[in-house]
Amino acid sequence: MIPAIWKFKGALMRLSCPLFFKRIGAGAQFTGRIRLPLPFRNVTIGRNAMIGHDVFFQTGKTSRITIGDDVSLNTGTHLVAGDAITIGNNVAVGEYVSIRDQDHRFIPAEGVRGQGFAVSPIVIEDNVWIGRGVHIGPGAHIRSGSIVAANSVVKGDYPANSLIAGAPATQRRLIQPDGTLTRP
Repeated sequence: MIPAIWKFKGALMRLSCPLFFKRIGAGAQFTGRIRLPLPFRNVTIGRNAMIGHDVFFQTGKTSRITIGDDVSLNTGTHLVAGDAITIGNNVAVGEYVSIRDQDHRFIPAEGVRGQGFAVSPIVIEDNVWIGRGVHIGPGAHIRSGSIVAANSVVKGDYPANSLIAGAPATQRRLIQPDGTLTRP
């Protein structure tokens, strides 16, 4: 059973949508404290999405975050877009996941401050499960039917139906249609 307050928060957010979000789909639920993005930013949330406690959205004036239908973003998830983050339908994101399409540039003699960012869009396709504590960095493309193991550091392009794990993350197994795992 869905607590009434979660539905109420979703309805309240849809009413204030033009101020903080581009669009919030019907049935969206907000289950905890809401960390609103800066006004007039390009954040779209699909139907029946569940936004957990302390989820954080950050976009620039021209960047975007697009979240599909039936997506769960759990406690402490951070989404930071300098260009674009796209999350497909039926994606489950565990607690304290960081999804950032930008990394600081670093010149050793000058340090990190003032060096700008390397930016590349992130795509997470449909039916993906992302475990707790994962960092997804610039240019990551996680294809449909994949699982990202907890605490992995993900950059790059991964085939569909992959078990992705490690720091840096690599494809460890293929996920067969019946759910069994085989070597790639």
